[in-house]
Amino acid sequence: MKPLQHPVSLILFLLGVAMIMFAVIVADDAYSTFLFDGKAKDLSWGPTLFRSVLLLHAGLLIALSFIRITPNSSGDGKIEDSDQGSAKTTPSMIGALAALSIVGLALRLWNLNSDLWIDEVFTLLDFVRKPLGEIVASFPSQNQHMLFSILAYVSTSIFGESSWSLRLPSVLFGIASIWAFFFLCKRLVGSQEALLGCVLMTVSYHHIWFSQNARGYMGLLLFTLTATWFWFEALETNKWKWWLGYAASIAMGMWVHPTMAFVVAAHGIVHVLLLIWPGILGSTVSAFSPERRAGIRPFAAWLLSVTVTLQLYALSLPEFLAVGLHEESKDSEWTNPIWVITESLQSLKIGFAGTLVLVCGGAFVAFGWARLFRLNQRAAVLMVLPALLAGVSMLLLGHNIWPRFFFFSMGFGLLTVIHGAVELPKFLAHYFKPLRVKQELASSAGVGFCLLVIIASLTTLPKNYALPKQNFSEAKNFVERNTLSGDGIVAVSLAGIVYGSYLEPHWPVANTGTELQTIQNESERVWLVYTLPIEVKAFRPDLWKMIENDYEVVKVFPGTLNGGEVFVCQKKLN
Repeated sequence: MKPLQHPVSLILFLLGVAMIMFAVIVADDAYSTFLFDGKAKDLSWGPTLFRSVLLLHAGLLIALSFIRITPNSSGDGKIEDSDQGSAKTTPSMIGALAALSIVGLALRLWNLNSDLWIDEVFTLLDFVRKPLGEIVASFPSQNQHMLFSILAYVSTSIFGESSWSLRLPSVLFGIASIWAFFFLCKRLVGSQEALLGCVLMTVSYHHIWFSQNARGYMGLLLFTLTATWFWFEALETNKWKWWLGYAASIAMGMWVHPTMAFVVAAHGIVHVLLLIWPGILGSTVSAFSPERRAGIRPFAAWLLSVTVTLQLYALSLPEFLAVGLHEESKDSEWTNPIWVITESLQSLKIGFAGTLVLVCGGAFVAFGWARLFRLNQRAAVLMVLPALLAGVSMLLLGHNIWPRFFFFSMGFGLLTVIHGAVELPKFLAHYFKPLRVKQELASSAGVGFCLLVIIASLTTLPKNYALPKQNFSEAKNFVERNTLSGDGIVAVSLAGIVYGSYLEPHWPVANTGTELQTIQNESERVWLVYTLPIEVKAFRPDLWKMIENDYEVVKVFPGTLNGGEVFVCQKKLN
């Protein structure tokens, strides 16, 4: 069919023309006027970048519209689909995933309206309560997870502001990630392990915790899984539809959180290394290796993902580079890699029902990764390289390193856990004569190991629902029940933001020792509330010194956030 005679070509052409007209006609000043309802805000060179990238994408669409489309060709080249890695997805598998989705949704909606923790409060105050135009054009801090902020704005606009409506986008991301995990796992290790992994993900303590977290980390996990799945499908078939899906996943992941760049970097490093040196991972050297067959397409996908990401961030990029990129990370436990390791182990111990199960899970991970490396070196490296790149980068930059920064690798961890549990009995049965049994029995034992891990995970779920992430409400109620006439109340540092700007606007707030001293001078007995002592020590040393010297802890309100206890103190009487 001739160019522009195909309906798709005509639509692409008209869309490209419309984009050119928009980029040319709408002046830079109009962006600020429209997005900020006439308020004066200098978007710097953001609108110019937005218009330039829009013209680039318009040109691409118009060029695509002139590509000849024939009935029997989709322009995918000579590489055909392959069944390597997995069989077709059957209706029974879809039914199982649908059932898991229903169970997963119920588990994630339960107790969804509990107290927000400090980062969720920041998300609400700094972004979600703002007009939509301000959300898409603002990046004043790294707490901005833009796509999540937009979706949370839509959710709270429809359902009203509440903890559950703020968290709803994460719940939906969580359910979608179960499906994404299935298709990735199915391609790499087969349908049985994929379904077992999905069951484990559905009842995972950490997956539920982050699905009920009003932040972008669950969206980042989703797009990490979809991008990795698209990557393997694209390498195998070399079809444009998979490369475009890969580019779209990268752009959406970047729109959620810039740490998606570590996933893309890992793909790029592995691809280029195998392109230059095909045998570096022990692979068979071949002129027909996936990297060589792919040709220029992966680079085109990366370029497209970069330009789309620039389009999405163009209006907010000047503010991010000037302000958001330079957030201060002072020396504290949060910058200590040893602290990250111990906190991660402590969190994993909770999610895996104790130390013994955690050790077994760790053994399954190590063995599963080793077996996966024998099966698919490319996949095995991509299971660990993104997290390694993220950790090393944060360490070199002296940035705060929190365990949640590595949550995007959770799907990779679950995949190796399940693969290790399934493969270990087969390995033992094959290599150790005293244990040689029928393979059917070894396979059943592997499934049994998986079920034990799933049951262990199930036993931890009550802990997730027993307490909120941070128990600010109970701390507030305790103080107000026990306050006498003439008593002073003060919330300091991060707790001051939660109470002063969200829960109790009438509570005094102190961010310096001088401000605290002023409040103390007004009342003989003072109640003081704080949280996250690591932050107070590092960023408010004068406040921390006064708290240590002048106050005693009356009650501690724990939550499911490690280290996020809310401390209620009372000033010592002279």
